[in-house]
Amino acid sequence: MREARRTGPSRWSRWVLALATLALTSCAGGGHRGAVTPPTSSLPVLRSAGQTPSAGDLGDPSLLTVPAGPTGPGRYVLFGTGDWPSNVPTAVSSDLKSWRPGADALPVVPAWSTDRYHSRIWAPAVSAVGSRWLLYITVPDRGSGRQCIAVAASGRPEGPYRDAIGHPLVCQSSLGGSIDPAIARGDAGMTLLWKSDGNCCGLPATLWSRSLRADGLAVTGPAHPLLAASRSWQAGVIEEPAMVPASRGGWWLFYSGGPFDRESYAIGVASCPTLAGPCTDRSAQPYRASVPGQRSPGGLDVFRDLDGRLRAVFDTWTRPPRDGRYYCCRAIDLAEVTGL
Repeated sequence: MREARRTGPSRWSRWVLALATLALTSCAGGGHRGAVTPPTSSLPVLRSAGQTPSAGDLGDPSLLTVPAGPTGPGRYVLFGTGDWPSNVPTAVSSDLKSWRPGADALPVVPAWSTDRYHSRIWAPAVSAVGSRWLLYITVPDRGSGRQCIAVAASGRPEGPYRDAIGHPLVCQSSLGGSIDPAIARGDAGMTLLWKSDGNCCGLPATLWSRSLRADGLAVTGPAHPLLAASRSWQAGVIEEPAMVPASRGGWWLFYSGGPFDRESYAIGVASCPTLAGPCTDRSAQPYRASVPGQRSPGGLDVFRDLDGRLRAVFDTWTRPPRDGRYYCCRAIDLAEVTGL
């Protein structure tokens, strides 16, 4: 997902409001606690209750669960896009209810990148690999002029992270660049998911997967196209992949479709026989579209909480659009994933 033009409250006030919203959406008996049920014989349903109050601006959420250990007690680290001037804003919680703002997880962009206006770093994904943590992130590549995927490393889950390999991990410059990384873990290890950003330049938008080396610092084997934008409601835009195993075998692929700053933005779902696809789109209509209090949901990611429950995190716009476009602001919503 791309970032909206930054307007509205200061960084601190945005964080306070955004974290307050996340606390509300996490509390039992209120906010947005829903069930994400991928399609079987009937249409999927994402049930949620209540409305999201006015909040700050934080998009493309990714939640990392950190078990108790050498780096401290068990906790959750939230990474996102949009809270200028941080490249990758963070927040930390012990219970998914109360949050404190964290430091910029990527205070220094890779030497091969440049982002003068702090507006072209998107969609973080963090994974524990051995005794350290790896941050996969979309950044602008100075050489090609395209958005590409970097990998950065840290000895602590909160960071700071530093470029780990000195060049892009994936950069399909001939396809418009590579954005929106995510990690899926299967029996054979880690798989990188991403989008080729054809939307930048009149080319098809496609979701991809490719195996990662055991240390997470290089891709191996061929790249596999998973799904392309083919539904009318997607308006040619498909992005933000996230995959979870299906209980009957195969995988469910969640994605976002449509322009991210428009009222039509929504979440879709597809079924995949393996992490290499190909996937079958199950969303003739959006899997999850706007409802009162949750405008244009997108950027869905999945994680296991400290009790082992599978959850989803996604963002929604909290202010009405102007002339059909959103400018501010995004809040974070949580749901429990069931019925896989």
